[in-house]
Amino acid sequence: MNNSASRGFTLLEILIAMAVFAIMATMAYAGLSAVLDARTGTEKRSDSIAALQQTLYLLNEDLAQSLPRSIRDEFGSEQPVFSGGNGEDLLTLTRSVPEWSALAMHSQLQRISYRLENGSLYRQVWTVLDRTQQTQFRRKKLLNVTALDLRFYGSDWTTHWPAGGTGLPKAVEANFNLAGLGDIQRLFLVRE
Repeated sequence: MNNSASRGFTLLEILIAMAVFAIMATMAYAGLSAVLDARTGTEKRSDSIAALQQTLYLLNEDLAQSLPRSIRDEFGSEQPVFSGGNGEDLLTLTRSVPEWSALAMHSQLQRISYRLENGSLYRQVWTVLDRTQQTQFRRKKLLNVTALDLRFYGSDWTTHWPAGGTGLPKAVEANFNLAGLGDIQRLFLVRE
């Protein structure tokens, strides 16, 4: 009988093979872990960018459709046509709704407010302009922000509106600071 034909692996050969597989598995896990971490970071940035794009779109649409129409609040007090830079109330305005919109069946005007609360930007919409205490509004969280500053242009730049009168500013500048994205500045023209 030939011993070399039935010979198996030695203990040393098995230990070396296991060590090689362990090293390869560790390297593969490190590579997979790096890919998964990169994917998670990319998804977070992608979500932030999508929320920022939606916010910029809504701001642009609201400012482009703004109208010089004042309202009465829940207590009957007249509110300005357009206001901004008042603490948590970053921006408040009246806007028209395009006729092709699904909301066109209702009023052609809406009151819009952008509020900054606890690092989050919210958009509130009232479909009834002159409100009562029972008037409801819709509220949507748009974006998490580290900081958001607005400036308004009439005859000069200011951080509060109305400044020296009433009516609409000519332009609004928004300066966002977003975690992971840094500083972003946009200029919006207001409907004349």
